[in-house]
Amino acid sequence: MRQRKGLNVWNVGNKEYYKLYDTVIVIAEHLEDGSTRIRLNNGGWKTNHTKNCMNDFLKRFGFKVFQKDFKWYVRGRELPFEFETDMVYFVAHPNNGSFVVGRFIEEKFKAFTREAWDHAFNYGQYQQTLK
Repeated sequence: MRQRKGLNVWNVGNKEYYKLYDTVIVIAEHLEDGSTRIRLNNGGWKTNHTKNCMNDFLKRFGFKVFQKDFKWYVRGRELPFEFETDMVYFVAHPNNGSFVVGRFIEEKFKAFTREAWDHAFNYGQYQQTLK
């Protein structure tokens, strides 16, 4: 992975953390079934540098954060979904040698807790935004 200014990456158990300056922009939890729970958080910093750092992580799944008409999206193999709030949660599921996005939920920033993470995945739904 390319070294980017202000970015620190570390692993704790089955989780990866990407911290850009003072904002944890990616938390990934690698699950036993081969899927990965992913939280992206721009912390209000919608910059090319933030997108590039997120994309360094997402590249392994074939996903990418991009901007169109001043809105942020996450694109995988299926239709992109909008990432217009500060934070989005989704699951990357293995599928025939690549990955697909499971359900997702986006929400305004709030402190990360295990309960918030579980709630997001128990009640989130995948909604396509681009046609």
